[in-house]
Order: sequence, then structure tokens, then C-alpha cells
Amino acid sequence: MNSRLCRLSSQSDGETSASEAKHDHKRTRTKIDGTPNLMDTIALCYMGALLLRNPLTIADLHHWISEGDLPFYHGSKNVPLSMRERLPAEYQELLEPNVLSKLERRGMQSHILEVISSFSTEFGMALPPINHPLILYRWVQKMALPVEVFAATLRLARMLDMAFAYGLDAPKSSRDGPLRFPEPRLMALLITATKLVFPIDGFELSSAKPTDMDALKMHWLAWAEMQALDAEGGEERSPKYEEALEFSQADVLGASEVQLDQYMDWCEHNIVSEEVRERGRHGRDAEFRRVLFRMFPAHADGAVQTEVEGEQTAKDDVTETLRQVQSALRTKGKAEDRGGEQSVIGSFYRRIKEAKSLEGPLKLFYERGAELSGLSLNGMVKATARIDVKLERQEESKRKAGED
Repeated sequence: MNSRLCRLSSQSDGETSASEAKHDHKRTRTKIDGTPNLMDTIALCYMGALLLRNPLTIADLHHWISEGDLPFYHGSKNVPLSMRERLPAEYQELLEPNVLSKLERRGMQSHILEVISSFSTEFGMALPPINHPLILYRWVQKMALPVEVFAATLRLARMLDMAFAYGLDAPKSSRDGPLRFPEPRLMALLITATKLVFPIDGFELSSAKPTDMDALKMHWLAWAEMQALDAEGGEERSPKYEEALEFSQADVLGASEVQLDQYMDWCEHNIVSEEVRERGRHGRDAEFRRVLFRMFPAHADGAVQTEVEGEQTAKDDVTETLRQVQSALRTKGKAEDRGGEQSVIGSFYRRIKEAKSLEGPLKLFYERGAELSGLSLNGMVKATARIDVKLERQEESKRKAGED
């Protein structure tokens, strides 16, 4: 990693990677391993977003890569043909990740943290924390949660004195492993705050005042139905980039006409190339190929407009989902006190320590949180469990301070 960073730094000063190669110019594996790759480029893009205070998340990057909107798989197509032909095979390999091994969100988290740590160590570069208010607002919208969750999450973060910068000093083996990443840290707080204010386990607690934060109750079954419908998308949903890469002969035989059309559209926009070789034996037919491509263009003129319309449709779907879930909110009736005491926020709070304990809307809620924060389901459960432990320790310390 350090050698890759040195190459990045030297290239920014006008030097080329060849000037740092070994004197014998042997293409050894050590040399290739020390060359910046596509994952390093993704990390640099994310670091740039942090410096600009852009509410970009790692899950966003992963989604763009999976959809083919951000060059990663078949990245060499974005290099000019004249340059790509002169690249040694070892360097061309860096531009072609193994399409058979999917890019995992947790792997992106770890790699980006490694690059940020290297920049901090080698160059003394300090990055700002993530723009957590805007990211949290986006998540509350996408998960169709009441606005009270936004305020409760920020209040919980202040209570636990938790910031949202990358934890560069925390050891990998620590029990707070998932919380080293700021986005999973924020999502763990959001999940905990939601469970406190709007219990998902069916308990209906009484509220002292109709203006309290927990005066409303959510219809979690209706929420789960809306989330499931959004996730399915139906047969009309276009295949993801990774799904299309794995499209096999067996899938072709079992696919419908709509699915086949979508797959061919994907090939048209991601695999088909209109590059014309000007040199060599292929250069003899260069003019003929250019005329042929003009007569039968691979990319339709309305592709950009279709993409814009698709983004607008997605925004409208989020707004409609949020509207339907919000309309299902109800004020709490007068609930009986449990044990003769007034029920308060946090009463009968259910701690989840293992993913196998999740079921129903609660499982779907954790899955959505894991998807948006760039973690696996197990990682999300562990991160939320650590927040529960911190809350418990704080309550114990306050109780002992009151006794003293």
C-alpha cells in the first residue's frame, strides 16, 4: 500500500510509474502489486467526496459499480484504444477485475480505511468526518421512517459522545470492529434510536404527553410490505451489472422476452464497442467501419433521457413509499402502566446479539440498514449490539454516580 501511495504522489509531481521501476525493467509480481489499482481509485474518489463534504456513502459507490454507472468491471474500455494497445499485459490486468468474484461492501470499507490510514501515516493528511446530518436525512427518507428518528439518532450520538470520523487508531481485533467505520456507526445509532422510539417487537408503551417524541406508533407490517415491494421491483426491473455478468446459458433458456430484451440492452450499453482501429490490418477497413457504425449506432440517442427519467421515477417511488408509511402512523392510545409504573422510552427494549434471532419486520429493518451502511447483516447486528453495550454502561455509571 505504501508503495502505491508513493507512486500516486510522484505521478502528481509529473513523474511516471516507469521511472520508479526496477533498473532491469522486469515485470515481476512485486512491481505489479505496488501499482495503484481500481480499488485505490475508488478510495481516492471517496476521499475527495469527504473533503468536499459531499454526503456520498460507500454503499452509493458499491451501487454505482454494481449497476455499471461507475467504471470498474471492464474498466479498460474507458482507456483510449491507442493507449491500451501499448500497455503491457500486466497493467491491462489491473484494469480488468475478476468478474467472477463480486465486490463486497465490507471489503470496500476495509480497503478505503487502509488507504486513509496510509495517507495519514505517510503524508500526515487528516480527513474530515462524514457529513452525517445529510447522510442521516437520506437514510431516514430511503427507509421511510418518521422524522422523529432523525432527531432521536442525533440526540443518542451526543449522549454517547460519538463522532463520525474514521477510527484510524482502533485495532482490527477490537470488539468495536464494525464501529471503526463511521457509516455503520451512524446506522447502528439509527437502528437503536428507532427501536427505542418506535418498538418493532409489538410492545405499545404509554406516553406521558401527546407532544413527546414517542407519542406516535408505527404500523411495522405496512412498512415491511412497502419495503418488500420496493426491493422486488418486478419483471420490469433492469438487471444489475453483476447479475448480467453472471447471466448463463441456463438463464437464457428460462428468461422471459422482457428479461432477454433487458439483457441485450445491457450488452449494448456495456459490452458493444464502436472503437475503430486506425493502424495495422484492421486500419484498412477503418472508413468502412465508421460509416457502418453511423448507420447502425450501438447506443440510442434517448439513452441519456431514459436514465434521467429513471432517476426521477426512483425519487418519486421513495416519496410515495414515505407518504404511505407516514399515513399509517397513529397516536398511542392510553396504555396501561406495566408493573404500576409509567412506561418510558427504552422500556422492554429488545437487544439483538445474533442475526438468527431476527425475524419479520425487524429482520427486514436490519437488512435495509446493512445495505445502506455497507455492512453484512451479521456485521450490522454486531455494530448495534455494541451500541447497546455502551448505553448499558452509561446507565450503570449514572446510577452509581447517583448512589454516591
